Amino acid sequence: MAEFEAAKKTVWDNVREGVDAARAGVATLLSRPAAVAKTSTATRESLGVGVRLCQLYYVLVLASALAYAVITAPADFAYDFSLVHGMATSALAAVTIWLFEKRYTSARSFGIGAAIAIAVLSAIDMFALGAFPVVAASLGVPLTIAALVAEYAGAAMLIAYLALSPNAKAVLSVHPDRNPIAREGHSFDAPLKQRVRTWVFWRDILMYFIVFSFMGHWAEMLFCYNIHLGVFMGDVDFSEVMLWHQWLFPYCAEGVAVVLIAVLLTPVKEALLKRFNGRLLPAVLLSIVVTAIVCTTIDFTCGMICNQNYEVWDYRALPFNFMGQVCLQNSTVYTIAATLILWVFYPLMDRSLRRMPRSVSDGLFFALLGIYAFSALLHFMFVGDVGLVVGAFEM
Repeated sequence: MAEFEAAKKTVWDNVREGVDAARAGVATLLSRPAAVAKTSTATRESLGVGVRLCQLYYVLVLASALAYAVITAPADFAYDFSLVHGMATSALAAVTIWLFEKRYTSARSFGIGAAIAIAVLSAIDMFALGAFPVVAASLGVPLTIAALVAEYAGAAMLIAYLALSPNAKAVLSVHPDRNPIAREGHSFDAPLKQRVRTWVFWRDILMYFIVFSFMGHWAEMLFCYNIHLGVFMGDVDFSEVMLWHQWLFPYCAEGVAVVLIAVLLTPVKEALLKRFNGRLLPAVLLSIVVTAIVCTTIDFTCGMICNQNYEVWDYRALPFNFMGQVCLQNSTVYTIAATLILWVFYPLMDRSLRRMPRSVSDGLFFALLGIYAFSALLHFMFVGDVGLVVGAFEM
C-alpha cells in the first residue's frame, strides 16, 4: 500500500512538474535576447538571393500540397497514388526547407533530387493516372495549368542553379553534425525541468505523437479484427470507412496517450525501479496498477466529453462496464498496450533517437511533420461551398 501511495504521489508530482516545466519552457522561448534574433536575421540574409529563392520554391510547393489536401472534397479523394504524391511532396519539401535553413552541404544534392522526384510524382499523378480533371474541377483549368507550368519551370531553374552556381556551393557549406546526441542512456535520465528547455525534447514529443497517432489506428484495426474472430467480446462494423479504409487517418487520442506516457508515467517507472533497487517484477506489477488507473481515467473522461450519446463507442452490453464508457476488457487491453509502450517501445525509440546523428533525427522529424500535416488537413479540414469545415470526414 505504501508503494502504491508513493507511486500515486509521483504521478501528481510529475503533473505539477510538467506544468511548471512547460511554463518555464514557454518563458524561456518568449524571453530570448534580441541578440539571438539579430543573429538569426544575419543567417537568413547570408543565404543569398538565389538560395533563398530556392527555399521559397519549396515553401510554395509545400503550401500547394497542403492546400490541395484542404480543398479536395473528402468524397472525391481516394487512397491511391494521389495520397502517395501528396505525402511524399510534403515530406520532401519540409526536409529541403530545413536543409536550406541550416545551410548544410547536403542541401544541394537533396534539393535537386527532391525537385526531380516531386516533378515526376506530379506528372504521373496528374497525367498518367488522371488526377488533372479532379484538381481542375476545384481550381479551374487555367489556374491548374498555370500552377503546373510554374512548378515544372521552377524545378528546372532550381536544379540548374543548385548544380551550376558557385554561390550555391559557397553558401551551402555547413557540414551536418554526424555525432549522436549520446551513445548510452536515455533522455529521461535527466530531470524533466532540464529537458523541457531543449529543442530535442519537444522534437521527440512531436515525433512520438505523430508515429503513434498512425500506429494507434492500426492497433485499433487489429483489436477490432480480433473481436471479429471472437478473441474479444463486442461487435464490429466493417462498413466503417474511417477505420477500415482510411488507414492513414491519424488517431490523435492514441498519440496524446503516448505523450502522456513519456512525460508522466516514465518518471513513475523510474521512481519504482529506484524504490525496489532495480528489481523488475515488483516495479512492473505496481506500474501496471498505476497505468490501469491512468488509462481508465483518460478513457472515461474522453467518453464523458465526446461520447455522451454513445455515438463513438458503446460498452453498455459488455460485462463489467461503467456507464457504458469504460469496461474491464478494453481497460485491460489498453493497460497491456500502455505497459508495453512504457517498458519496451518508448525506451527503445528514445535510445534509437539518441544514437542517431543529430542531423538525421532532425531530418526524420521534418519528414514526419510534413506527412502528418498533409494527412491531418486531408482528414480534418475541408473548404466547401459553406466555407471552412473542421471535423473528421469519412471518404
